[in-house]
Amino acid sequence: MDRHAELLPRNFSLRVDSSRASTPSNGVEFRDRIIVKKFGGTSVGSIERIEHVAALVARERAQGRLPVVVASAMSGETNRLVALGNQIDPSYRGPAYDMLVASGEQVSIALIVIALAKLGVPAKPLLAYQLGIETDSVYSKARIKSIRTKELEATLVAGVVPVIAGFQGVDEEYNITTLGRGGSDTSAVAVAAALQLGACEIYTDVPAVFSADPRLVPKAREIPRLSFEEMMEMASLGSKVLHVRSVEIGAKHGVRIHVRHTFQDREGTWIVPEGEIMENPVVSAVTHDAATVVFKLAPIPGETAFIAKLFSVLSEKGVSVDIISQSQLERGYRLAFSVTAEDEPLVKNVLAAFLPSEVKVETLNDVAKISTVGVGMRNHPGVAARFFSVLADKGIQVQLVTTSEIKISAIIDRDRLDDAARALHSEFSLDI
Repeated sequence: MDRHAELLPRNFSLRVDSSRASTPSNGVEFRDRIIVKKFGGTSVGSIERIEHVAALVARERAQGRLPVVVASAMSGETNRLVALGNQIDPSYRGPAYDMLVASGEQVSIALIVIALAKLGVPAKPLLAYQLGIETDSVYSKARIKSIRTKELEATLVAGVVPVIAGFQGVDEEYNITTLGRGGSDTSAVAVAAALQLGACEIYTDVPAVFSADPRLVPKAREIPRLSFEEMMEMASLGSKVLHVRSVEIGAKHGVRIHVRHTFQDREGTWIVPEGEIMENPVVSAVTHDAATVVFKLAPIPGETAFIAKLFSVLSEKGVSVDIISQSQLERGYRLAFSVTAEDEPLVKNVLAAFLPSEVKVETLNDVAKISTVGVGMRNHPGVAARFFSVLADKGIQVQLVTTSEIKISAIIDRDRLDDAARALHSEFSLDI
């Protein structure tokens, strides 16, 4: 199944507020000076790091820029909050869950503002309701519908640095919502899009996007430029560098994304339209997702309406189904599909309520997804043959498969993930 069917819904839009705050007469110059800078959890993981971030922001301001800061919770804090909720009910994903896990960003933006004040830089912490980041009501996986920019621009005109809590929004009833793990990336790119900017900087603890996870593949190399489409595939297939919906918004609204290292003053990876990349390799990256779970259901009815209803119910709960396979049995059919491990409790609840009693459910937790991604695959035949030949040579069994124009993904045993990633990386000449 092509995940872009879910990642890019037909009705997706980001409404931009047309009511502008008063800006200086040289409005074009004013907007050109604005830069959105997002800092991830490791970038604000300690008081020392928060003060380093404040110094970066102060330097930008001293150089005549108008920084807009978006921050994640301090590293480990969201995990701690999620664990607290899971101790009570691991399947609960309602408004109280989002209120709980959104509290980490409130702490980090307050500390950043205090650090900026210490440097003599006026700054203002802004939560989602103050800024007007409106989302739908799919708790734990909300999507941004609109952002008001009047308050934000007024803050900039006043010479004050806005420091925005990432990862969160509010729905029409003013309930706190969250955008999914890594959602601060999406907050930042959406703010840049609402301000009609051409770029957004994402600061993290890695210097760039790599051709594979360096912890898994020591010979992985930095990629200076990737297309939006490639980065969307990589993010949806397990790359943790960017939240997939941040890339989606960047592509839709023309916001180039610069992934940079918080503690190294150099360029990282630019995510840009495909036409800006001079030469596309056959495969740009090998990605993986060890947090994958496969559900196998049998016997199920053969009617398409049954499967359509099942996946509709899962979609309504915010579950993104990845690879799907169906096979015929002597009696009925077997359906297999994969989801992220985070959604496992929710899927189990849905299946328990939806499936007839005679359908047996098998859950595979010891699997991983391995993928190759590259826009060059469109024009180069034989990539699939090479992909599966590498796995066959290593004696790695494939359980589920999906493909698109620019990716091939397979579900394999998790204990063979290292072998598969390194072999595929070498096969497609990605090693440094």
